[in-house]
Amino acid sequence: MTATTTSRGVTFLRPTLDEKSEQANIKHLVGHLGGRVYTLGTRRAQYCGTCGGTNTDQGTRQTEGLGDLAIYLPPSPRMVRQNPDAPWVFLWVECKGRGGTLTPEQVEFRYINQRAGVVSLVGGLDAFLEWLAIGGWAR
Repeated sequence: MTATTTSRGVTFLRPTLDEKSEQANIKHLVGHLGGRVYTLGTRRAQYCGTCGGTNTDQGTRQTEGLGDLAIYLPPSPRMVRQNPDAPWVFLWVECKGRGGTLTPEQVEFRYINQRAGVVSLVGGLDAFLEWLAIGGWAR
């Protein structure tokens, strides 16, 4: 549980969610904002489609280090006020549940994105909401 304080000063405990729940919440919010989300990681089938045996390999077979979610957002109201033709914004989100840490490949991927001027967030819904508030999508 994490302590959360509302804008009115009320503090309450919010449960810490696992990575999949954090991803689902972020995807839901992006949909409400009119954006698009592309999920890169996927779970493999538990059984082989050919022989019917148990599949123990649960790897995603994607390039190591890639973020979990590729997100496109329409410009925030603040951006539109400054430029009516403001472009959409792209960002990567690497979702982490309680105690989650980045692999060396994820650290490198994040570093390269930062050098290229691409937003690369690490965390869950709270980190995403904080970023949305800074950019003018939320208060």
